[in-house]
Amino acid sequence: MNITIVGAGALGNMLATKLSDNNNIELIVKPENLDLISKKEISFKEIKGEIVKKNIEIKTDIGETDLLIICVKSYDVKGILLNIKDKETPILCCQNGLHTLNYMLKKFDRNKLSYLVTGNGMSKVKPGISEHKGTGFTYVGELNGEKSQRIEYIANELTNNGMTCDVVDNIIEYIWLKAIINSAINPIATIAGIRNGQLKNSEHYIKLEKICNESINIAKKKGIHLPLDPWSEINSIIEKTSENKCSMLQDIENKQETEICAINGELIKIAKKLSIDSTYNQQVFSDIENLSVYS
Repeated sequence: MNITIVGAGALGNMLATKLSDNNNIELIVKPENLDLISKKEISFKEIKGEIVKKNIEIKTDIGETDLLIICVKSYDVKGILLNIKDKETPILCCQNGLHTLNYMLKKFDRNKLSYLVTGNGMSKVKPGISEHKGTGFTYVGELNGEKSQRIEYIANELTNNGMTCDVVDNIIEYIWLKAIINSAINPIATIAGIRNGQLKNSEHYIKLEKICNESINIAKKKGIHLPLDPWSEINSIIEKTSENKCSMLQDIENKQETEICAINGELIKIAKKLSIDSTYNQQVFSDIENLSVYS
């Protein structure tokens, strides 16, 4: 396939590495990444320490492609979509939270949209260089519920390259699952300034469970059937990615905008519409806003 991946962060870099063996990959980066554009090489460090380097085409503009994979932060998605000339191009989204899902469903034909959610822990060293810090689930699915050849191909390619990926019928349920997980792990780890494994500390662990339960309640009141138990998945992720810093903490440390609005912010909006409590989500939302240079 001809695959275009937008974003050279932790996940974009990982997907470009995993999919480049049997596909023509174009990696879209920001114009200021001149060194990466001229070098045309990305590097990914596997968990066991192996460093995989790949020579791929690196550009700043999106051209014709069989599949567009968007790996930028949720707040950058709108700007990316304005540059898509062909609205018929199939799109695979990979964003945290619920904001991108809701936005895409309003703007694009559901039949052209798919999603990838992952519990793998990854860190960006710099654009085009990232490392795998912990294993976890990865699910992909079409938003129309069909199991297309395209999405099954992507799942097989990732699985064959060491990133176990399952195709699911109702990917929206898994997007919600990941949003609930992120609503707890990301803000608590960020506020405390700790790695995932340190969330086992009793003080943080109690807060983690309270947010998780509140977010689960919002999902249930919204009518979402969760495919897995979020609390069990949170504990699994904490264990498997114990040395990883969550993406939100990395954003704060790098003085970048966080995805707190796309994650907890969206849950708060939904809770308000349903007239149910979101006290714990509101508290961490405020705390992260106070930490961020973008608030």
